[in-house]
Amino acid sequence: MFLWFVCCLVVARLISASDERCSKPPQVDNSIFIAMKEEGQISGIYSCIKGYHLVGKGTLFCNAFDEWTVPTATCHLGHCPNPVLSNGKFNYSWPVKVSDKVTFMCNDYYILKGSSWSQCLENHTWAPPFPICKSRDCDPPENPAHGYFKGRNFTSGSNITYYCEEGYRLMGTPDQQCIDGEWNSDLPSCELIQEAPKPTAPTKYGKALLAFQENKDLCKAIQDFIKRLTETGLTMEELKHTLEMKKAELKGKKCCPNIVAKKTGHRDTLKNKFSSWF
Repeated sequence: MFLWFVCCLVVARLISASDERCSKPPQVDNSIFIAMKEEGQISGIYSCIKGYHLVGKGTLFCNAFDEWTVPTATCHLGHCPNPVLSNGKFNYSWPVKVSDKVTFMCNDYYILKGSSWSQCLENHTWAPPFPICKSRDCDPPENPAHGYFKGRNFTSGSNITYYCEEGYRLMGTPDQQCIDGEWNSDLPSCELIQEAPKPTAPTKYGKALLAFQENKDLCKAIQDFIKRLTETGLTMEELKHTLEMKKAELKGKKCCPNIVAKKTGHRDTLKNKFSSWF
């Protein structure tokens, strides 16, 4: 059955038999062809009759050779396309009519993702969209940058564990489980471990200040020593000589305990002055 109607829109004018320059359009069974002329361009569209739905592109144009472009449209029985569901089954009445509903169910070891039903609408489409049947097993997991996982079984209920390369720390959930075709946590990431900044070398001023702080007691001892030296009225040379004598005396006692060195004159005087120091 093929009907050819010529109509006009507000911006188009009716194509008369004398004005028509294009040949008869190709036939599409169970359809109506509507042609129009607008701004010198002749076009046409196929519309399926009631109980059929359009599959393909239904719009044609008359080219410069006064020929219609080849149509890709066909009109199939049923107001909406037949439902499809891989790895599952459904029940519906054929041919499909407006407002008809279809229900879906998945095979064993598959889980339904989407709506379990759909309805044929006036515009020849199904709503909600058809669901899919997804395996209960999970797809192989991804590896984060600078990371990896351990585990070879991806079936439902199996577990894997994520690790990071040396120098990186794991951010997220390390242990994940396959539940009804989906891993139960988001993919973790591996974050670079930042090294502690190295201390800056102190300046000359800093070194001097540090040395002064570490030797506060030494500085005070030197100040006390110079003060006591001034009070005795002795010079540094005399003190040096006394210290050398004290050192020799200690060595003599260590090696020859029975020999006692005699100290007379100037040496005894120095000893008396510094007796409280030793």
